[in-house]
Amino acid sequence: MRHSIHLIGILLAGTAMAGAPALAAEAPAGGEQGISDIVVTASRHEQNLQKVSASVSVIGGESLQDKAAANLAQIFDALPSVQTTAQPGGFSVNVRGMGGDLPAGTAQGASAVVIDGVYNVTSQGTTVGLFDVNRVEVLPGPQSTRYGPNADGGLVNIYTNDPKLNKLEGNAALTVGNYGLVRGEVALNVPLGEKLALRVAGAAIARDSYFHPAQGDQKGQSLRVKLLYKPNDALSLKLSYEVDHVGGAGNGSNVFPVLTNKVPVYSGDSINNTGDPWAQSPSNPVNTTHTSIYQHAFGASGSYDFGNGVALDAQGSYTMISGGETANIYLAPWSTTFAPFQNATLKEFDRFNQYTGEVRLHNGAGSKVLWNVGFYHWNYLWGFRGVNSGVADTDQDVVHTTSTNALFGEVTYPITDRLRAIVGLRQSWDRRTDNFQNGNTVTQTFGISMSHADYRAGLEYDVAPRSMVYGTVSTGYRPGGQSAYNPVLSQLYTFQSEVNTAFEVGSKNRFFDNRLQFNAAMFYYKISNYQNLDKYNGFDPNDGTGVACANGDVRAVCTVPTFGMKAHTFGIDASLIANITNDDVVSLSGTYLDAKFDKKQGTCATVGLNAAAALMGCADGYNDQNTGVLKFFDAAGAVQPHSPKLSFNVAYNHTFRFASGATFKVGGNAFHSSGYWVNPVQDDAQLGYQPAYWMGTADAKYVSPSGRYSVGAFVKNIGNYAVKQSVLPATSIGDPRTYGATFAVKF
Repeated sequence: MRHSIHLIGILLAGTAMAGAPALAAEAPAGGEQGISDIVVTASRHEQNLQKVSASVSVIGGESLQDKAAANLAQIFDALPSVQTTAQPGGFSVNVRGMGGDLPAGTAQGASAVVIDGVYNVTSQGTTVGLFDVNRVEVLPGPQSTRYGPNADGGLVNIYTNDPKLNKLEGNAALTVGNYGLVRGEVALNVPLGEKLALRVAGAAIARDSYFHPAQGDQKGQSLRVKLLYKPNDALSLKLSYEVDHVGGAGNGSNVFPVLTNKVPVYSGDSINNTGDPWAQSPSNPVNTTHTSIYQHAFGASGSYDFGNGVALDAQGSYTMISGGETANIYLAPWSTTFAPFQNATLKEFDRFNQYTGEVRLHNGAGSKVLWNVGFYHWNYLWGFRGVNSGVADTDQDVVHTTSTNALFGEVTYPITDRLRAIVGLRQSWDRRTDNFQNGNTVTQTFGISMSHADYRAGLEYDVAPRSMVYGTVSTGYRPGGQSAYNPVLSQLYTFQSEVNTAFEVGSKNRFFDNRLQFNAAMFYYKISNYQNLDKYNGFDPNDGTGVACANGDVRAVCTVPTFGMKAHTFGIDASLIANITNDDVVSLSGTYLDAKFDKKQGTCATVGLNAAAALMGCADGYNDQNTGVLKFFDAAGAVQPHSPKLSFNVAYNHTFRFASGATFKVGGNAFHSSGYWVNPVQDDAQLGYQPAYWMGTADAKYVSPSGRYSVGAFVKNIGNYAVKQSVLPATSIGDPRTYGATFAVKF
């Protein structure tokens, strides 16, 4: 759904409330004054969040447990300017309007999700794997000179808890709620001598379908094991393993399979205006699907402090995914069965393998000059076997591989005690290959290579001990690729690399004895070769045949590659947090976005237009999802998808403190978003348009005097409003009103 941008987050681990993560900071307990500081690693070194020259949002790990957040959509459901789109294969994340519109893994998104330093082109682990989390950091804008994935739109960093030496401890939580929700988490930290420690954590979820009559269920389990070896203060070694299982049937699984958690397409807000959006007509066939997908992730990392301000980090990982689904799919308008998916076996991950590696030299603790330089490698292979509908197995149709190698570095140098300069560079090399196979025999191979240089430059100035202003300019690059295979010409069309040049100026401030925090930033993105991966057919080509293009038409003029469009974004982030008293906190955060495609475009990748469409500045075609009729709209000057003009959140919480030492916290938030498009196709029926809406939550939490036990309650989406998440081709909608309680213990 929406994206947080400014550091509205000041949500410390363990202090956020269940219904409003990252929206309100609480006053420190024990009579301390003001808002507590948060230490983050957004710039690849530990730093006070108020000293980071970017609009970074932070969500504390315990708040995820309180909120019973099981996926990215639930984590970011009330953060201005951040949206999550439910796709087959996981969630794609959009930060300040930049993200992705294809199913996760089919292309790299403009915004990347990184878990414990590992980028995964899919997001299977985020469906149930967000447990035992230390914190979540959201970094908007290009991250090229700091992080390997080189996301040109932003980065979501998820950090799980590491083992602790010489400390035996653990925690567990159980959440129960409506729709038959049962979700459990447990973590145990075990010291194995003075230099070795083990941490084991797990989670499981079971829930009925949000749709009724009942259409399936959601099930998932995860297990994570980490082993830490620290023989001395300079050396640290860590091994990790995690397994995630995504299961369930029908519309209970709100990520997989292909057409679950979806309803027939609808115009504007009509589904909310006519009754219960999750009530499906008994006359509509039920999409019967069964899913079983496993993800295994292995990791190894080490760090060594050489002294004299120099340290080394190294990390490597291997991820494999297997499994798929059986399906009997009915397509919108749900009146007929989609023949290829009748009793079909879809093997989406046959095979999937991913490798990542990074070596980085950086400054040691206490250094005044902050710097890092590193090498990054990433590659993955994804095979899609297609469909077995009881006739013949089409075997492995396509095997896609991508590799990235990059050198990057950045330094923050103190010119004076108050003034600091930032300079960073990056060089990337990328390669994409597609193998078309028949019976596991490669029949055709297509490849494309790309490279790009990126940079970051900026200044930071401390106006006062608790006030800083900054200005930065940075670039990020999303590699191009191949699309729209034409068997007649035996070739793949290619699309160019997307480049974002981002300018940002901002200010971070604390006032009134640290009780009031006000942060603001203004930014401008200049985007070239915007990757609009929406293809169409059906138009009348000028090829002399007089025959209109049709679905599956193999003529070259009927296969349209990705647009290479120009776009720009102007925006403002602002956040205000006020500790009115030690027990009362109010926060207000918001983002203004003016994100559009340029009015003057170069040559758009549009061919064979009819006369009316040819008069448009940059025509984009689509087939009406209800009638199949070909239509066009002028993309030049149009609003970018996932870009509401205004989104904001208001939150309040109060803490009651008892003489026994127990606390009782109550609060809630109200989120508002103006209307926006959820995908690039801006159809005249507004099937892909999400109108303006409000969404609210409320929560409460009791913590025992010892702090060992807690009981929380939450209500989310109080108004029971269905938010559009994607239209591919049916409409995916968000969660309905949910409520429940969380029981937690620390030991």
